[in-house]
Amino acid sequence: MRNIKVGLNKFSLLLGKRGFYVFVLGLFVVESLWIALSAVYPQAFDENFHFGLIKIYSHYWLPFLTRQPPNAGAYGAVAHDPSYLYHYLMSFPYRLISLVFHGQVAQVICLRIIDIGLFLLGLHLFKKVLVRVGLSKNLANVSLLIFILIPIVPQLAAQISYDDLLFPLVAWIILQAFDLTEPIKKHKASTKRLFILAITILLTGIEKYASLPISLAVIIYVVWLFYKAYRPNLKSIWLDLKKDFTRLSPKLRLLLVVGLLISLGMFLERDGYNIVFYHRVEPDCAKVLSVKECKPYSAWYASYARHEDLLKGKTHITYDPISYTGQWFYWMWYRLFFAVNGPNSNFASYSPLPVPSLVAIAVALIGGLALIVWRKLVFKNNPFAVLLILVVLIYCTALFVQGYITYNYTAVLENMNGRYLIPILLPLAGLLGLALSRGLHRWHWTKALLSLVVIVLFFEGGGTLTFILRSDNSWYWDNGAIEKINDDVRKVIKHVVIHPHHKKD
Repeated sequence: MRNIKVGLNKFSLLLGKRGFYVFVLGLFVVESLWIALSAVYPQAFDENFHFGLIKIYSHYWLPFLTRQPPNAGAYGAVAHDPSYLYHYLMSFPYRLISLVFHGQVAQVICLRIIDIGLFLLGLHLFKKVLVRVGLSKNLANVSLLIFILIPIVPQLAAQISYDDLLFPLVAWIILQAFDLTEPIKKHKASTKRLFILAITILLTGIEKYASLPISLAVIIYVVWLFYKAYRPNLKSIWLDLKKDFTRLSPKLRLLLVVGLLISLGMFLERDGYNIVFYHRVEPDCAKVLSVKECKPYSAWYASYARHEDLLKGKTHITYDPISYTGQWFYWMWYRLFFAVNGPNSNFASYSPLPVPSLVAIAVALIGGLALIVWRKLVFKNNPFAVLLILVVLIYCTALFVQGYITYNYTAVLENMNGRYLIPILLPLAGLLGLALSRGLHRWHWTKALLSLVVIVLFFEGGGTLTFILRSDNSWYWDNGAIEKINDDVRKVIKHVVIHPHHKKD
């Protein structure tokens, strides 16, 4: 037994090495590149939608659209789309890529590789988040490894999607809030950091409007910090901020103010305008254009047709909030671990591989129980943990409510995609890992044992292995070499990975 404990302690030290962190990042790159180079265009997560908008914005030097662009009906009310920054920014590398590569396949692969780089940056930033909240380097590295072995993670990173830019932006927002914590406590709030945080929040809001609940959590956190620190004399907040701002160089002050005005203007031009005139951040397409003009926008028209069926009594609401909750948790889990094909099979989905998907449930339950039991060890004198729980709870609540509202509009279970949870999975992992780490601090070897068991079981089909095992030639580019490589790898790993055959259309 003693030798086992010694071995586990050595394994724990290995997990904290920089080399292991580099291995995790390298594995992620291999995983996502494998899919980016193999998977036919478009992939299931609206890749054709995002690529189409990138091409539309490539005809404009500024992102401000005064009217619906020509031939843009398939993308909804583009001029009032509140989530446009990714498409606008990606239009610039696309302009260069299209000059070099005239074929769509090469263009798509190049843009996919850029997205992998964005996601890789997010992993690096989230590593900083995990360490700052209190996780050891070894547990932070393990959390990253398990995260990239969730099958949908490399599949999302390997396709053209605004989620790939949202991922590092969320991490950056959290880190900026962390950096404000101690200065505010000491009445030395940094106006430079406040400006940067405000600019990032505003730009993230127009990158994907679904980030707004996360931004709300961060704003609540910062306001709470100021209130706690300045409670006896709240008026002194302004005086301290003004004093700090005057200490900055004139050039930096000008840069920060201009940056804030530009980002605020971009946010108000799209999101603010929509709220004032349409009373929603994302207005219904038919409120901006006509039903006829919106009909080519397949996602909108599908919801519109389902709502008409509901009004005519052809369909019915069958789930109350409680039963809907069960469905929500099930499909969120399912669509984190499933595999989904491309257009050749009308985006048929395949059930999760049993081992990693079931182990994930066990980890969530054990970690959740640990967080409840040892919550004082996690949150006491740890404002960073308070921020993460705010982010997770407010974001998930908003996601759930939006999904339930959509269900009551269409009578169809929609908006239950596991990829929507990706921005908050690592913050959640930080909280659960912190609870287990502090609760088991007397038994270091048990933490290493748990890490080893979970890692081994997740490699039993996690990550890109799910894609490879579930795929066939219809999933790939029309390329003999790609088909052969995937076939050869599948023949090898199917002998060591449990993969019952089950298809769900």
